[in-house]
Amino acid sequence: MNYKIKFADGIVYESPDIRSNDPGWASEDGAKLVGIQEISIKLPNGQTLILKGFEKYNFFVEASQAFGSNNAQIESFFFCGAWQGHVVSWEINYRTHQILKRMAKEGKEYNGTATRGWRMGLIGEKAESGLVG
Repeated sequence: MNYKIKFADGIVYESPDIRSNDPGWASEDGAKLVGIQEISIKLPNGQTLILKGFEKYNFFVEASQAFGSNNAQIESFFFCGAWQGHVVSWEINYRTHQILKRMAKEGKEYNGTATRGWRMGLIGEKAESGLVG
């Protein structure tokens, strides 16, 4: 599973497989001053999740680790878009293969708490997200 970021200047970044590699969210050219136009991810079920037109974007992984173990197990991947103080959050549950969409006020997007790592999107666009295919 890879995600693809299209930036407003036409540059496209494609992550490595996020199930087993550093997804690069924080490292794929963090100095970029151009906003994200669209994020898409091809899911194992053949569908594609697309988020576009948001003012800010975020991606993070939820993982668990048993006491005494050095290995963390991925539970879910989250793709988020913020627009006018609201956040749409798409959870891709790695274990159950469920895809959940949630809406929240900005600052309460993950179980009622804020997340870090937001990246600049575009202002004044129409925010859209959904599954296609």
